[in-house]
This record gives sequence, structure tokens and C-alpha cells, in this order.
Amino acid sequence: AQRPATALSADGPLNLVNGVRVAAARESRGKGVLVVLNDEINAARDVTKTNTYRAETFKSGELGFLGYVDQDRVAYYRQPVKRHTVTSEFDVKAIRDFAKVEIVYAYAEPANAIVIDALVKHGVRGIVIAGTGAGGMSDAEKAAAKKASATTVFVRSSRVGNGRVIARKEYDDLGMVAADNLNPQKARILLMLALSKTDDLTEIRRMFEEY
Repeated sequence: AQRPATALSADGPLNLVNGVRVAAARESRGKGVLVVLNDEINAARDVTKTNTYRAETFKSGELGFLGYVDQDRVAYYRQPVKRHTVTSEFDVKAIRDFAKVEIVYAYAEPANAIVIDALVKHGVRGIVIAGTGAGGMSDAEKAAAKKASATTVFVRSSRVGNGRVIARKEYDDLGMVAADNLNPQKARILLMLALSKTDDLTEIRRMFEEY
């Protein structure tokens, strides 16, 4: 809920009812984890909170939500195509400790190279770069990532909010992985899962393409 139970027009009760309706709907089978608020159904992979207080805060960006929960029925208009839940290769029950993965926010000045060096010295196994534009990094950040590439996996995401980060030779040559359209927070979770299985960059790149 975005509004507490004591507020006028509290949204929690209806969200709860709609969540149960979606979970019970036959049409929801095979669609993975879903987020239901404001009468809208979103795929967990795509959705993110976009506003601090508004009831319609959970959105899936340019891809849009999956369907509606209306008075008459649960209505879907599209479904996720990425691997998820029962089709996943990851088994979190078997993971005792996840790899340390941190997010570094990119900006115009090169001070983040210091942050990257510090994280690597503290044993971080993965770093997600919330890059400028389409996952861009400063020369100083790229140099710090190249120096740490033997021990740390770097994933390029974007701070923009929409769109894909794709492979580019200048970054591929540094051993970096493109996050596709996963935001930095979700790219971090996928990298933690990936590192629980392998350090191989080819395999990790495959995972970021499939999930």
C-alpha cells in the first residue's frame, strides 16, 4: 500500500484483494512473480517504484504492465518472455552465502575510480555500474575496472530508467557484461545469482541475455 490504513482512501485493502484475485486466476499461471497495485498487474522483472507517494507508483517503464484487475475479471494482454521461476537454473535454497556485489553510480567526474578500487580491496566479487546514458563510464572508471577484472566481474547498467545497455567492443575488451534493460538494482541481484554458479564471463553474459 502507498497509503496507511488510517488515511483517507487507503489503497491497501483493495490491493490485497486484487493480489489474491490475480494469484488465484488461472490466467496467471506461468507468468512468474507478479506485482499488483492500483488495479494493474506488472511482471516483477520489469516493475520498479517511480514515485515516493503516488498510488500509481509501480510501473514497468516503456514495456508497460501485463494487464488489469477489474471488477469483472483479471485481464491479461501480454506475458513475460524472459526465463523466470520454475524455468530458472538458480536454486536459492542451495546457496548459503551470496557473493558480495555492489553498485557504483557513474557521473561526470572520475571520483568513482576511487570507489571501485576500495570495493575491490574489500573483496567485492561483482560491481554493477549505473552508467551514464547507455551504460557509459569515464576513462578513470574504465581503467579501474580493467585493473580489477581478474578478480571482479563488472556489469554495465544505466541510471536512465528505460532502454537497453548493449555489448560494445570497448567494454567487452575490458571483460564487462551488458545488463540489457535491467536497472542497476535488479542487475545486482542477477549478478549475485550468477556468481553463485560461475565466474565464467561467457556464461554470465548468457544469463543476462536469458533472464
